[in-house]
Amino acid sequence: MFLIILTCLWPNTLAFADMVLKEGVYKPAYFNYSPNNVYNVQNLSPDKSVYFAVFDENQVVLQALKLGPKSTTFNIPPLKPNYRIAVIGNGEVTISEKTP
Repeated sequence: MFLIILTCLWPNTLAFADMVLKEGVYKPAYFNYSPNNVYNVQNLSPDKSVYFAVFDENQVVLQALKLGPKSTTFNIPPLKPNYRIAVIGNGEVTISEKTP
Protein backbone atom coordinates (compact mmCIF):
# COMPACT_ATOMS: atom_id res chain seq x y z
CA MET A 1 0.00 0.00 0.00
CA PHE A 2 2.79 2.41 0.90
CA LEU A 3 4.48 1.77 -2.45
CA ILE A 4 1.27 2.64 -4.33
CA ILE A 5 0.92 5.93 -2.47
CA LEU A 6 4.59 6.76 -3.00
CA THR A 7 4.29 6.02 -6.72
CA CYS A 8 1.31 8.34 -7.04
CA LEU A 9 3.08 11.20 -5.26
CA TRP A 10 6.54 10.79 -6.83
CA PRO A 11 5.84 12.34 -10.31
CA ASN A 12 4.32 15.47 -8.77
CA THR A 13 7.35 15.94 -6.55
CA LEU A 14 9.80 15.49 -9.42
CA ALA A 15 7.88 17.83 -11.70
CA PHE A 16 8.60 20.66 -9.33
CA ALA A 17 11.58 19.82 -7.12
CA ASP A 18 14.09 18.96 -9.85
CA MET A 19 13.33 21.87 -12.18
CA VAL A 20 16.46 23.62 -13.44
CA LEU A 21 15.89 26.23 -16.13
CA LYS A 22 18.44 27.22 -18.74
CA GLU A 23 18.20 30.07 -21.24
CA GLY A 24 14.70 30.28 -22.69
CA VAL A 25 11.11 31.35 -22.14
CA TYR A 26 8.86 29.14 -20.04
CA LYS A 27 5.21 28.97 -18.96
CA PRO A 28 4.61 28.05 -15.30
CA ALA A 29 1.72 25.82 -16.41
CA TYR A 30 4.28 23.38 -17.89
CA PHE A 31 5.93 22.82 -14.51
CA ASN A 32 3.00 22.28 -12.15
CA TYR A 33 3.59 25.52 -10.20
CA SER A 34 0.74 26.54 -7.91
CA PRO A 35 -0.49 30.15 -8.14
CA ASN A 36 -1.15 30.01 -4.38
CA ASN A 37 2.46 29.29 -3.39
CA VAL A 38 5.37 31.67 -2.96
CA TYR A 39 8.59 30.76 -4.79
CA ASN A 40 12.27 31.68 -4.77
CA VAL A 41 14.70 31.86 -7.66
CA GLN A 42 18.44 31.19 -7.51
CA ASN A 43 21.31 30.96 -10.01
CA LEU A 44 23.16 27.69 -9.42
CA SER A 45 25.95 28.34 -11.91
CA PRO A 46 29.39 28.73 -10.26
CA ASP A 47 30.69 31.24 -12.82
CA LYS A 48 27.87 32.58 -15.06
CA SER A 49 25.35 35.36 -14.45
CA VAL A 50 21.78 35.26 -15.77
CA TYR A 51 18.91 37.66 -16.20
CA PHE A 52 15.58 36.39 -14.88
CA ALA A 53 12.20 38.01 -15.56
CA VAL A 54 8.54 37.25 -14.86
CA PHE A 55 5.90 38.61 -17.25
CA ASP A 56 2.13 38.62 -16.73
CA GLU A 57 -0.46 37.58 -19.32
CA ASN A 58 -0.21 41.07 -20.94
CA GLN A 59 3.60 40.86 -21.26
CA VAL A 60 4.06 43.39 -18.46
CA VAL A 61 7.26 42.84 -16.49
CA LEU A 62 6.38 41.94 -12.91
CA GLN A 63 9.98 41.37 -11.84
CA ALA A 64 13.42 41.44 -13.44
CA LEU A 65 16.62 40.35 -11.72
CA LYS A 66 20.26 39.93 -12.60
CA LEU A 67 21.44 36.84 -10.74
CA GLY A 68 25.17 36.57 -10.20
CA PRO A 69 27.03 33.26 -9.97
CA LYS A 70 25.87 31.12 -7.03
CA SER A 71 23.37 33.81 -6.08
CA THR A 72 21.32 33.87 -2.93
CA THR A 73 17.60 33.16 -3.29
CA PHE A 74 15.16 35.91 -4.22
CA ASN A 75 11.39 35.94 -3.79
CA ILE A 76 9.38 36.05 -6.99
CA PRO A 77 5.70 36.87 -7.54
CA PRO A 78 3.12 34.08 -7.40
CA LEU A 79 3.26 32.23 -10.73
CA LYS A 80 -0.03 32.01 -12.61
CA PRO A 81 -0.32 29.45 -15.43
CA ASN A 82 -0.47 32.07 -18.21
CA TYR A 83 2.59 34.02 -17.04
CA ARG A 84 5.96 33.76 -18.78
CA ILE A 85 9.38 33.26 -17.22
CA ALA A 86 12.43 34.39 -19.18
CA VAL A 87 15.98 33.25 -18.46
CA ILE A 88 18.75 34.96 -20.43
CA GLY A 89 22.37 33.89 -20.09
CA ASN A 90 24.42 30.74 -19.67
CA GLY A 91 23.68 30.05 -16.02
CA GLU A 92 21.25 27.54 -14.55
CA VAL A 93 18.31 28.84 -12.56
CA THR A 94 16.23 26.89 -10.09
CA ILE A 95 12.82 27.88 -8.78
CA SER A 96 11.89 26.43 -5.42
CA GLU A 97 8.93 26.75 -3.13
CA LYS A 98 9.60 29.21 -0.34
CA THR A 99 9.76 27.50 3.02
CA PRO A 100 8.26 29.31 6.02
